[in-house]
Amino acid sequence: MVRMKAIFVVALLALVAAGCASKEPAAPEAPAVPVPASSPLAKVELGMTDVDVRKAIGEPDTSRSYMTGKAWIPYYYGSDTARTAWTYAGQGEVIFSRNRYSGGLKVIRVDYDPSVAVE
Repeated sequence: MVRMKAIFVVALLALVAAGCASKEPAAPEAPAVPVPASSPLAKVELGMTDVDVRKAIGEPDTSRSYMTGKAWIPYYYGSDTARTAWTYAGQGEVIFSRNRYSGGLKVIRVDYDPSVAVE
Protein backbone atom coordinates (compact mmCIF):
# COMPACT_ATOMS: atom_id res chain seq x y z
CA MET A 1 0.00 0.00 0.00
CA VAL A 2 2.81 2.43 0.89
CA ARG A 3 4.67 1.53 -2.30
CA MET A 4 1.57 2.28 -4.37
CA LYS A 5 1.18 5.70 -2.76
CA ALA A 6 4.85 6.47 -3.44
CA ILE A 7 4.45 5.52 -7.11
CA PHE A 8 1.33 7.69 -7.35
CA VAL A 9 3.13 10.70 -5.82
CA VAL A 10 6.12 10.29 -8.16
CA ALA A 11 3.83 10.00 -11.20
CA LEU A 12 1.87 13.10 -10.11
CA LEU A 13 5.08 15.10 -9.68
CA ALA A 14 6.26 14.00 -13.13
CA LEU A 15 3.01 15.21 -14.69
CA VAL A 16 3.26 18.57 -12.94
CA ALA A 17 6.87 19.00 -14.08
CA ALA A 18 5.97 18.06 -17.66
CA GLY A 19 3.18 20.63 -17.65
CA CYS A 20 5.65 23.36 -16.66
CA ALA A 21 7.97 22.53 -19.55
CA SER A 22 5.96 24.14 -22.34
CA LYS A 23 7.56 24.44 -25.77
CA GLU A 24 5.40 27.31 -26.98
CA PRO A 25 7.21 30.24 -28.61
CA ALA A 26 7.35 33.61 -26.90
CA ALA A 27 4.08 35.47 -27.30
CA PRO A 28 4.43 38.93 -28.81
CA GLU A 29 3.79 41.62 -26.26
CA ALA A 30 1.55 44.62 -26.86
CA PRO A 31 3.39 47.96 -26.85
CA ALA A 32 2.68 50.35 -23.99
CA VAL A 33 2.66 53.34 -26.38
CA PRO A 34 1.76 52.92 -30.06
CA VAL A 35 4.60 53.76 -32.44
CA PRO A 36 3.72 56.78 -34.61
CA ALA A 37 3.97 56.29 -38.37
CA SER A 38 6.59 59.05 -38.60
CA SER A 39 9.04 57.14 -36.36
CA PRO A 40 11.70 54.85 -37.87
CA LEU A 41 10.55 52.22 -35.35
CA ALA A 42 7.26 51.99 -37.28
CA LYS A 43 9.17 49.97 -39.91
CA VAL A 44 9.86 47.23 -37.34
CA GLU A 45 7.33 44.39 -37.28
CA LEU A 46 6.85 41.54 -34.84
CA GLY A 47 8.75 38.42 -35.88
CA MET A 48 11.48 40.27 -37.82
CA THR A 49 15.05 39.01 -37.38
CA ASP A 50 17.93 41.17 -36.20
CA VAL A 51 19.24 41.33 -39.78
CA ASP A 52 15.86 42.60 -41.02
CA VAL A 53 15.79 45.30 -38.33
CA ARG A 54 19.32 46.45 -39.20
CA LYS A 55 18.33 46.75 -42.85
CA ALA A 56 15.14 48.65 -41.99
CA ILE A 57 16.39 51.17 -39.43
CA GLY A 58 20.14 50.71 -39.04
CA GLU A 59 22.45 49.84 -36.17
CA PRO A 60 21.30 50.41 -32.58
CA ASP A 61 23.01 53.00 -30.40
CA THR A 62 23.35 50.49 -27.55
CA SER A 63 22.29 46.93 -26.83
CA ARG A 64 21.97 44.71 -23.78
CA SER A 65 21.17 41.05 -23.24
CA TYR A 66 19.50 39.44 -20.25
CA MET A 67 18.03 36.14 -19.08
CA THR A 68 14.32 35.67 -18.48
CA GLY A 69 12.83 33.71 -15.60
CA LYS A 70 12.16 30.80 -17.97
CA ALA A 71 15.90 30.07 -18.04
CA TRP A 72 15.71 28.89 -14.42
CA ILE A 73 12.76 26.50 -14.79
CA PRO A 74 14.05 22.91 -14.46
CA TYR A 75 13.45 20.79 -17.55
CA TYR A 76 12.16 23.77 -19.58
CA TYR A 77 13.16 23.21 -23.20
CA GLY A 78 11.12 25.99 -24.78
CA SER A 79 12.19 29.30 -26.21
CA ASP A 80 12.41 32.81 -24.74
CA THR A 81 15.02 32.07 -22.08
CA ALA A 82 17.08 35.10 -23.11
CA ARG A 83 16.30 38.49 -24.61
CA THR A 84 18.24 41.28 -26.29
CA ALA A 85 17.17 44.93 -26.24
CA TRP A 86 18.42 47.39 -28.84
CA THR A 87 18.16 51.05 -27.89
CA TYR A 88 17.79 53.81 -30.46
CA ALA A 89 18.39 57.28 -28.97
CA GLY A 90 15.33 59.51 -29.13
CA GLN A 91 13.21 56.63 -30.47
CA GLY A 92 12.93 53.74 -28.02
CA GLU A 93 13.82 50.06 -27.86
CA VAL A 94 13.38 46.95 -29.96
CA ILE A 95 13.14 43.80 -27.81
CA PHE A 96 14.19 40.43 -29.28
CA SER A 97 13.73 36.90 -27.99
CA ARG A 98 16.82 34.72 -28.46
CA ASN A 99 16.35 31.11 -29.59
CA ARG A 100 18.35 29.00 -27.16
CA TYR A 101 19.30 26.44 -29.83
CA SER A 102 20.10 28.52 -32.91
CA GLY A 103 20.95 31.81 -31.21
CA GLY A 104 18.65 33.62 -33.65
CA LEU A 105 16.83 36.80 -32.65
CA LYS A 106 13.16 37.63 -33.37
CA VAL A 107 11.33 40.85 -32.49
CA ILE A 108 8.71 40.36 -29.77
CA ARG A 109 8.12 44.00 -28.76
CA VAL A 110 8.81 47.58 -29.83
CA ASP A 111 8.82 50.18 -27.05
CA TYR A 112 8.44 53.72 -28.39
CA ASP A 113 9.86 56.33 -26.03
CA PRO A 114 11.26 59.55 -27.55
CA SER A 115 12.83 60.50 -24.20
CA VAL A 116 15.32 57.60 -24.35
CA ALA A 117 18.87 58.88 -24.18
CA VAL A 118 22.04 56.85 -24.72
CA GLU A 119 24.71 57.17 -22.06
